[in-house]
Amino acid sequence: MRYLMILEVSQKQAYIFASTKLKDNIANSEAICKVTDAGYFEGLAKAGVLDFSKEENLVYAGGGHTVLEFASEKQAKSFAYSVSKAVRQEFHEIELFIKTMPYDEEKTPGENLEELSKQLERKKSIRQASFHQGTFGVERIQADLRKPVPMIEKEQMFDVKWDAPTEYIPSGFKPVWKLEDIGNKKQKSSFIAVVHIDGNAMGKRVEQVRAGQEGKGWDAYKTALRKFSDDIDNAFKRAYKEMADEIAEAVLAGRLGSLELENGTFPVRRIILAGDDVCFVTEGRIGIEAARIFIEKLSAIENEYGRFTACAGVAVVHQKYPFYKAYEMSELLCSNAKKYIASFQDKVEDAGAKGCAIDWHIEYGEIMDSLAQVRKMYDTNEDTDTDNGKKRLELRPYLLSGEQELMEQDPARQYSGFKMLMKQITKGIQEESIAKGKLKELRSALKEGEKSAKYYMESHLMDDLLLLPYEGREINTDGIGRGKGMERKIFVQTADGEIRSLLFDAIELVDTFIDLDE
Repeated sequence: MRYLMILEVSQKQAYIFASTKLKDNIANSEAICKVTDAGYFEGLAKAGVLDFSKEENLVYAGGGHTVLEFASEKQAKSFAYSVSKAVRQEFHEIELFIKTMPYDEEKTPGENLEELSKQLERKKSIRQASFHQGTFGVERIQADLRKPVPMIEKEQMFDVKWDAPTEYIPSGFKPVWKLEDIGNKKQKSSFIAVVHIDGNAMGKRVEQVRAGQEGKGWDAYKTALRKFSDDIDNAFKRAYKEMADEIAEAVLAGRLGSLELENGTFPVRRIILAGDDVCFVTEGRIGIEAARIFIEKLSAIENEYGRFTACAGVAVVHQKYPFYKAYEMSELLCSNAKKYIASFQDKVEDAGAKGCAIDWHIEYGEIMDSLAQVRKMYDTNEDTDTDNGKKRLELRPYLLSGEQELMEQDPARQYSGFKMLMKQITKGIQEESIAKGKLKELRSALKEGEKSAKYYMESHLMDDLLLLPYEGREINTDGIGRGKGMERKIFVQTADGEIRSLLFDAIELVDTFIDLDE
């Protein structure tokens, strides 16, 4: 008889971001990696805490959980009890969800694992309590944490030596441990960018693994799953390393002097890098480009199931902004980018797996609970006959890359076009052919609508600015032509039926964007 077990950490993000200190966030992320890693279980086994063998018991680790197998129900229950106790003693705030079930020989390996996941979800939905008795009310106040700290010492009944994966920092640079050191000189007001990246169509890839192992038995299926999980983990870690190397080259070449780095610090810090779930923080002006580079490097990696694709969400916030809220915003933005890719499903088969997209938001202090509330601020005051009723200021999310049939669906919303516009505006400001002050004032005119914006541009002799958004973009303006002369408009209709501004995104980022290609 074989018993399967799935193990997962509850409320991972809440645990990771329980502190406002970057150092603590990194340590908490590593703690979650530790308690779900086979190396940790092996350490506990050596300490005599539990019975475990990686070769015999590990099925695979990935997707935010670990799957194990045991020869008997007694062994599975003993492992569950021992590992739960050990984790709780070392990390008081980490809570494990564990579900065990017997392997059904009449079902395929894939069906068994699918049923195991369903049983875990059912267990999570009917939990008896979402809290536990942590202390008896004797606590100390610590301003950096989002809740009081129990005045108790950690209880250690074992000493587990676990080789934590070291974060990659390019040669010649030092890791950052405080958000205020991530890019600017101390005491200087600055922004940080919280980047969340998530792989696309991972469920479909698992189905491909399942289909490829049909009829081969449990052992073959287990081996294929473990390889698949390792491939994903290695690919995302490789993309992060290559992204870091490219940013380091830009720093060493003197192209990022405006960051004012001190003491050889590196302007990127990894927080989560587990499988296809990635979060890192950068100096605010390079966050969007860092996400773009990461996805480009990832998309160049191919395995037997095709090239990897992913979407990114970037929250650009002030250093003092609540870090947990910034991470939540980056998750929402990443999810919105995924929805944007998936919206082409009716026209492009498997659209979710055929492209990469990015979305971002610059937070100026307001704290909102949903992306819908945030994007409501980007409605213009000018009514239209669209479903939304208002024209839109933002053009994002943008298509980063993808197969041609997908990229052709929305020519106006391609990141390459945005980058070209940013380059032209930046060059114009440097050569003083575009007045930066007037450009910023144009934002208010755009808020009033197209007529107000066009009048502002004509009265301030900024007509040439209308030509810039059309460079490198095949945009059809109401079917009249391909954007020539006076046909060029400030607002165009995008594939979703909304009428959006071509200029606003670039103008909004004029002070918080550095092109890492330049």
